[in-house]
Amino acid sequence: MFENENEMNTTIKPQSANKKEIKMNTRSDKNQKSKSITIFLVIFFILAGGGLLAATQSDDEVVAPVIMFLFALCFSTIAAWSKKNQWAIIPTGFFASVGLVTTLEIFIPESEAIGLGFMLLLAATFFVFAILSKKNWWAIIPAGTFASIGLVVVLEILIPHEEYPRIQGTLTIAVFIWVLFLGLAATFGALWLTRKTLPTNWTKYPAVGFLTMAVLSIIEGARFSQYWLVTTLLVIGVTLLLAMLTGKKPAAGQQVPKINV
Repeated sequence: MFENENEMNTTIKPQSANKKEIKMNTRSDKNQKSKSITIFLVIFFILAGGGLLAATQSDDEVVAPVIMFLFALCFSTIAAWSKKNQWAIIPTGFFASVGLVTTLEIFIPESEAIGLGFMLLLAATFFVFAILSKKNWWAIIPAGTFASIGLVVVLEILIPHEEYPRIQGTLTIAVFIWVLFLGLAATFGALWLTRKTLPTNWTKYPAVGFLTMAVLSIIEGARFSQYWLVTTLLVIGVTLLLAMLTGKKPAAGQQVPKINV
């Protein structure tokens, strides 16, 4: 029992204060979302008018890149408005990448550098998103994937080589496909190194799998285009078996490490 009314009031006040704080935070979140939507719409309609005006005064080819850069600018404004809007970085990078591609196609049509720019810009987008917060660690995976594809494109452009013979009914395999697998293995391997602070212990299995694919693609060479499906299925099967044999369940009472922003 409470000895006096003052003790009872001091016990109840913190609870009521917490409720008020929760309500205030909820209201601020709603206000933040409404402000973000309003800013997006205002910038969109203003720039849309400018884009349509530019399209009427120039060729139709300008319309597509203008629209893409328009969306990129809108989402970048939302991302800069608040830290809670970091998700907007991803659509910003996507629309900016598409805008860059459509622009390059106008000035340098059929250029091999167009695909390279698209991949590298997407990779940079996800890398930035991952750096901003530890909770975004998963973005390293698409970032490493796009960067690996971009590296393959660079090698295809810069290093002279003979193409693998194309077999009808099979997948066309690039000569530097092993570079892609090595890049993916390095991506998952880098995540595995952060397992003490992030829940990434599982990434060792795809890292080993992609490393095995890289080695096998080098050994098989031109024949990889014939046996890629069999090779992939075997590697997946062996990797899953390895995961079952070496996987450890967390001990009783063991907690998963928390991720701080």
